[in-house]
Amino acid sequence: MKCLVIGGGAVGVSLLYLFKALGWRATVVDPVRPKHWPAHEQALRNTIEGWTEQPYSPDHLHARLQKEAFDAVIDLAPTFDKRKSVTLCDEAGVSLINSTMVDWREDIHIAAYNFLDNRPQAARRPHIVASGMNPGALNAMAEDIIRQTEQPDAIVYWEYDDTMPACGKYRGPSITWCPSESTAEIVEDWNFEVLEEGTVLLHEDAMDWPLQGLGKCGVPMDLVPVPQGAEGFLIGHEECIYMGWRHDTAVKFVYGFHPENMRLIRAAGYDVEPELLLRRPEEELIGRDIVGVACRFEDEWRGQYCLLENSPAIPLDTNATCALVAAGVAAAAMVLADSEPKPGVYLTHELKDYLRAFQTLAHVHEYELIDGASRRILPAVAPACPPLLGVRPVIKTN
Repeated sequence: MKCLVIGGGAVGVSLLYLFKALGWRATVVDPVRPKHWPAHEQALRNTIEGWTEQPYSPDHLHARLQKEAFDAVIDLAPTFDKRKSVTLCDEAGVSLINSTMVDWREDIHIAAYNFLDNRPQAARRPHIVASGMNPGALNAMAEDIIRQTEQPDAIVYWEYDDTMPACGKYRGPSITWCPSESTAEIVEDWNFEVLEEGTVLLHEDAMDWPLQGLGKCGVPMDLVPVPQGAEGFLIGHEECIYMGWRHDTAVKFVYGFHPENMRLIRAAGYDVEPELLLRRPEEELIGRDIVGVACRFEDEWRGQYCLLENSPAIPLDTNATCALVAAGVAAAAMVLADSEPKPGVYLTHELKDYLRAFQTLAHVHEYELIDGASRRILPAVAPACPPLLGVRPVIKTN
């Protein structure tokens, strides 16, 4: 695969190292190179074929695709026009992959609704949108659970991130992905959840809405290192629209942080300016990101999740959170490379091979939660080789 990657930030860095492991090549467009570029240039010298230091517009992309052949365009830029880019790439005969269908022009719930109501058309190539960890991998996990069982009474997407500097102390409010986007999610964007029959319940913003107890959200508290009493923000995410309306069920997303970081974020209030935590040679990161989905069937839960530790195995200028997002994007590229779908625009849960591809990159744990007790469910067939990210868990048996 040869890809044009638009966006070389923390997710882009992780993606390039996955490309290296897969033996693929990439040309990158981003006005700013990673802080520790010389180290990446050396490590990725047979993976990165070029880096264009400039902002990119659809017109720039159109001109580039007229001159150079790519197997796929990967859009990681928050300001890129999501619908126009699909049409542009299809006309050029190149597949597009992005991590979201939301850009700066519309509120999250409106952008997601508009995609479902008026999906972009594609006649020449397959395109996979809203990939990444969530919506992409989580939606595929939810669909896998529902395929094995039945329509759930509710779906809860959940995330707990306790990434911190190795010194064990935060310097202030901290985040592990784009600070401007994460801040907007908490203090600016409409906060929402989906109720039955496709009703979207809007709230003013996440900062002003009551915190959600993770222990009540189907999180397997006895299987994952989430402290008792941990809470999270109710955040409006596009996967809630996609799956709530697909399965006519209630859906919400709850995003929690280490209790001290949560305290710092809430204390800063609407003036919060979080620090972006990335691996640096002079400062390692500890902690982890845990991202999962829980489907409720009356009083029982069934779920899946990924847990990725911050460690020296994560590249510089990125972190565990961004590595998981990159895995979701890379899985979409693997589907295009290995079992190319028919022309069209797809969400990840509409592709039967997507979750299988993702599981070669990150380990997916499956569990049941019944009467407050969690039980890990072993896969019927273990993967032939370890995933590229993280390690397979040790399963204790009596």
